[in-house]
Amino acid sequence: MKIHFVGIGGMGLSALALYMKKLGHDVSGSDLSKSDAFDELIENDIQAYVGHRELKDVDIVVRSSAVKEDDAEVSQALKKGIEVMERMEFFSRFVKPQVGVTGTDGKSSTTCMIAWIALKNDFDPTLLCGAFSKGFDNSNFRSGKGPIIAEVDESDPKMKNVISQISVLTNLRYDHLERYGNDPASQLDSIKNFLLHSAQMVIPSNFTEIEARGKILKIGKEDGDLRYEIVESEFFSQKFKVKYNEKEFLGELPIPGKYQVENAITAVGAALLMGIPIEDSLNALKSYPGVSRRLEIVSSQQPVVVNDYAHTPSEVVSSLNSVIPFFKNATVVFEPHRYSRFEREYRNFARALKNSKNVVVTDIFEAFEKKDNVNVEMLIDELRKQNVNVKYWSKNDDVEKIANFFNSDLYLFMGAGDIDSIAREFARKVMKK
Repeated sequence: MKIHFVGIGGMGLSALALYMKKLGHDVSGSDLSKSDAFDELIENDIQAYVGHRELKDVDIVVRSSAVKEDDAEVSQALKKGIEVMERMEFFSRFVKPQVGVTGTDGKSSTTCMIAWIALKNDFDPTLLCGAFSKGFDNSNFRSGKGPIIAEVDESDPKMKNVISQISVLTNLRYDHLERYGNDPASQLDSIKNFLLHSAQMVIPSNFTEIEARGKILKIGKEDGDLRYEIVESEFFSQKFKVKYNEKEFLGELPIPGKYQVENAITAVGAALLMGIPIEDSLNALKSYPGVSRRLEIVSSQQPVVVNDYAHTPSEVVSSLNSVIPFFKNATVVFEPHRYSRFEREYRNFARALKNSKNVVVTDIFEAFEKKDNVNVEMLIDELRKQNVNVKYWSKNDDVEKIANFFNSDLYLFMGAGDIDSIAREFARKVMKK
């Protein structure tokens, strides 16, 4: 089968493209710009290119949810009678995970933790993830002969059709509502349908919107089947206790972010349903290397530069709580993501960021959206009302200007757009001085 992916440079489509190539299909794809995923795609003999070309002998065109029907290649496919489908529709048809992981926050980390546990316990997993995993050659895909462990994107209503043997919900806050007609009930319905396709599931103990059926493991601090307590949280590591069936176990994560403990317990729960004892899971997690852009330490020299994917208010709070206490003078460089989310949440972003001593706000990452009446000054005004030291930095300016705003021992770059490359450029230039 010849499959062409439009938007192939994105995390979701690039992993799918690599998976279908490993299955023996003829795979190609295009994108508007070259992403970090292109090198691996090309190394695996996938014809990935920037721009548009004529489609020849293509059986299926798969488009990212960000790619509209008026895209040149999508329009061409429709005129030629080639079947066109969105990513999650294609995913639900061709990927049958043993473990499918969804949720508003933490799904990439949890997915990679489960795969890491499986690998360290001789399962040889196949991984499809929404982030580059440091433990799997810094890729979002791994081909194995064992179980498929896959991230399932809750932003797409079609995720409800994905069928996995074990379904995992990390948490649920209502984000991406523009994809659900701004109706939280519609998103909840998709999540519930996804969960109920499975005979086994791992869910938060406070998720009560589903009737118990099959084998369910509930995760919580004070209640649930798997309960946990953070014993010690340092910037570079987390220590915690796990209680299950009246037994207590000790665990450790060698990565920043105390919120990662909840992801780890969720991963331990999924592994338990796969037949992996808790002790073996926790032992595997002691060497878990993390994923890119999740409190990733870009430079450990002074000043420390950290890069994080946080792009919702609660994610911002979690990341700040995991970083700010360990540094005397921190600066957050925040990139808003999507105009629709920013317009809905800018006041909540201001409340989330107020705990940082210094904030630099940069341009909104459009993600194929544009609203002329929405701009970052809305957030800057809110931050000033809360007496936050705030500056605006344009992406057209030199990154060294950020260091001139505030002299700090930590620079935390946050956002889901191109802030990653900005953080790395900043680290390179600051380290040269």
